[in-house]
Amino acid sequence: MSRMQRAALSAIPLDPPLIQFDAIHVNAISDASGIFIGTNTQVYWTTSGKANSGLGEVSGENNYVVNNVNTVHDNDIIDAPYTKGDLVIGRV
Repeated sequence: MSRMQRAALSAIPLDPPLIQFDAIHVNAISDASGIFIGTNTQVYWTTSGKANSGLGEVSGENNYVVNNVNTVHDNDIIDAPYTKGDLVIGRV
């Protein structure tokens, strides 16, 4: 293929990929989630989070937690390192 033919092929606009859903079912939305339809841009979309649990999780049937005492000692100054741009003072 000649250089001219390659240049002509690269100038041909390509159709965007077609993705078609019959339905979208959302059972739950959790942190840092989103559903976007159409042409859109999420500007300044950042997320960070932290959770401390002193008990953990109790699941199932007929489970009892009685007279429990839990203590979480969380004395760290920074919970997680951040990357450039994550910390912007004054952003809500």
